Amino acid sequence: MDSEALDKAKDVVDYIAFIVNEFSLKNGLSMQQSFKYLYRYGGVEFLDKHYEVEHCENPILTVETLQRICKRNGGEL
Repeated sequence: MDSEALDKAKDVVDYIAFIVNEFSLKNGLSMQQSFKYLYRYGGVEFLDKHYEVEHCENPILTVETLQRICKRNGGEL
């Protein structure tokens, strides 16, 4: 993996961690609980797949989008 690809991968991981934290704050969960929930119900996959668009979005809107996606996939928050 070249340095540019490594930098992008780091940016994606940092962004996902940031959004997981925002999700945990909004829902009164620990970071670990939030990550497990988002992973299980498709939120992490969504963030990874749509990073190019979502990282430019308001984090509040991204958290709301994740709540809808996870609910549609069986989540109960």
